[in-house]
Amino acid sequence: MDFVKLVGPAGVFFIMFALGLNLSIKNFKTVLNNYQTLLVGLFCQIIALPLISLIIISLIDLKPEFQFGIFLLMIMPSAAMSNYATKLVNGNVALSITLTSTCALLSFVTVPLYLKLFSKFIYLDVLQLNIFIFSLKTFLFITIPVFLGIFLRQKFPSFFVKRLFLLDRIAFLVFLSIVLIAIFMERFNLVSYFEDIGPVIILLISLVVLIISIIVKVLIKDLSSRRTILIEGLLQNGAMGFVIGSIIYSEVIYLIPIAIYALLQYCVLMFYIGNIKLKN
Repeated sequence: MDFVKLVGPAGVFFIMFALGLNLSIKNFKTVLNNYQTLLVGLFCQIIALPLISLIIISLIDLKPEFQFGIFLLMIMPSAAMSNYATKLVNGNVALSITLTSTCALLSFVTVPLYLKLFSKFIYLDVLQLNIFIFSLKTFLFITIPVFLGIFLRQKFPSFFVKRLFLLDRIAFLVFLSIVLIAIFMERFNLVSYFEDIGPVIILLISLVVLIISIIVKVLIKDLSSRRTILIEGLLQNGAMGFVIGSIIYSEVIYLIPIAIYALLQYCVLMFYIGNIKLKN
């Protein structure tokens, strides 16, 4: 947990900065031309995912620590890896980048607001949260770097566009480092934790895939956009969840659901990509 507290904010700052570099005005305009698809994606990410976590919390008797971890994860923006995964399945990359960036930009409002409502109406434990200070911290290491990335791409396009692939890979490695080091530091407890919460996380992932698949099938005709929104919903930003969780709590047990989900989501993603490749 000390590692996450010390290194995590800087790592997330860089991840969000690299994400902002991917968003061009052209991407944004392209997506706005089909704004209904964007709205469906935002609905899935900002409304549907938190509701899915509340379904799990309501139906299953869980420790307060696990309740918090599950809910926190489901109010995160999607992981930056979702943009690359979208390319692999011939998805709508412009939509993926816009969704990830927009949710990251809004997170300094959505995350504290959701946590405040969660602590007041759902959470079984006491959550001490100064919403102004927390929003300010979230704004500083999540929202500002996205704005900075967008600004620098527009200001120095020839310099940054050439280096996007490299910066994206570095951001992904930073993301993996935060998650895997945090998991490694708790490796001796992870097996027992998995016995407690592992089946619940498998159920959570299954519900995410099922419910978002139904939503996009009903509301979206374009197959590439359906795939994009499903990947956006599946891949949650575990690194950001670790950092925000460590700001609120010092005990690592609160982050265990995030750690297990972060591992399993990529197993599901690889199966999904492989299935699409076989069909093609």
